[in-house]
Amino acid sequence: MNNFESKLLNTPLKDIFLKKKVFDELLPFDEYHLVMAQSDYLLNIHNKSAVKTYFYRAAPFGSSYILTAGLSAFLAKVDNFSYKQIISYLENKGYKKEYIDYLKMRDKISVKIYSLPENSVAFPNEPIIILETTLHDARILEGILLSEMNFASLVATKWHRIQKAAMNCSVMEFGRRRAQNSLKASLYSYMAGVSGTSNCEANHFFGIPSSGTMGHEFIQSFATEYDSFDKWLEINPEKPLLLADTIDTLESGVENAIKVFKKHKDKLINLGSWNKIGIRIDSGDLAYIALQSYDRISKALDTKDVTIVLSNDLDEFSIQDIFTQLTQAGKEYIIKHISFGVGTKGATAWGNPALGGVCKITEINNTYILKISNHNEKTTIPGNLRSSFVIDKNGEYITSLIHFYNEDYKSTSKFVHVFDDSKFMNNSSSKYDILSVRQHLVYISDGKKSIFEGKYSCQSMLEIRENSKADLDMLDWSYKRIVKPHRAKVSLSDKVFKVKNYMRRNNLLQMKG
Repeated sequence: MNNFESKLLNTPLKDIFLKKKVFDELLPFDEYHLVMAQSDYLLNIHNKSAVKTYFYRAAPFGSSYILTAGLSAFLAKVDNFSYKQIISYLENKGYKKEYIDYLKMRDKISVKIYSLPENSVAFPNEPIIILETTLHDARILEGILLSEMNFASLVATKWHRIQKAAMNCSVMEFGRRRAQNSLKASLYSYMAGVSGTSNCEANHFFGIPSSGTMGHEFIQSFATEYDSFDKWLEINPEKPLLLADTIDTLESGVENAIKVFKKHKDKLINLGSWNKIGIRIDSGDLAYIALQSYDRISKALDTKDVTIVLSNDLDEFSIQDIFTQLTQAGKEYIIKHISFGVGTKGATAWGNPALGGVCKITEINNTYILKISNHNEKTTIPGNLRSSFVIDKNGEYITSLIHFYNEDYKSTSKFVHVFDDSKFMNNSSSKYDILSVRQHLVYISDGKKSIFEGKYSCQSMLEIRENSKADLDMLDWSYKRIVKPHRAKVSLSDKVFKVKNYMRRNNLLQMKG
């Protein structure tokens, strides 16, 4: 990591968004948000207090949880947004003059934002972000929030799974060529724990370490594979990684790599690059070829410091399969010499095209609001909510308890299933410990002045990368495995469940708190 990268990685991430306006949009919402906001004003209900909760219903990729991402970008976008910037658009669209006149007197959105720290573990139905605002501003905030949180959390979760499958091996992201949003894919891959990126734009904006070696076309630019390797090490001795599968990996690529490494050995040793030598394999039976290549190169050069970089449409499942094959063959020694280059399937969140994150209104003027659905799983949880982890005496996760923001949640004696009151756990004699509220106040705006509140609103990328570790350490391995993990329990306090159940059984959309 150079000084340029270090400075950016230690800068509060929201400051980068505020200054460079990387993801800013003129109109960061959908038409129906504006139509509802105008209707609120014309009905004179726009200043009613409102609470909106952002959560998701089902974890993607068959996982039991997600890693949250996008908070810094969301806060910066809210802070950068001004109602004055959309006046011309509204006039051209034919919005009501009285509504436009009202917005001309407005500037910033008025809101208090509570959130899980960025890069936290979050479970289905758990409040991730809570907006305390007005009914009018709640409409607008939803559009901004969903556009910044959904894809970010989806792709961060995918990269987390890939890095987890790779264990302690390095993973480089190079999905720019095929990602729906290459900058976000690179940013949130690094947030989730990968080592770096090939994306120069991500390096420029955020300081994410970037690197690149040769592609097949470099080799094809020479008469022979050997010539391309020789010239590469002649001018790039600090990057002694050779792409070995253009012709035949074992019979051509590996043999030519050995020859040129021997030729340039003294220079590489003098430059301190000899312990970085290696090859990249981009096709074929990766586990078998990796093992054969490592054994041949390390033996021929009398060194164990040989890196084998594997690529070619990898994801968490194929990486795990490669390690399973090597372990079953009794060749675990090679695993620490492997690293991975992952592109398309990480950057596009392969296997799950979208995160079903939603932002639902849960309270208006201190009145509980409930959305009732024929599908029980789509019935919302009313009220101004928070959550707290419940752990056993060994510090291991038991459930995430959803409770009202102002209730005595640590005295809760019963943890009820979100949708089924026949399933519950008793906390008699304080069998379990209930930890502190997970959501923190991160932003306050009165419509004129704004404050980024608390440490979680001002974290650098390097600090954000550490946030998930404590959460993950609480989880049993069975929740974290790639294939068929156990589903983590999420519960309601008895008080929240009773309110929800009463409203649902009586078909009440509103109930006074």
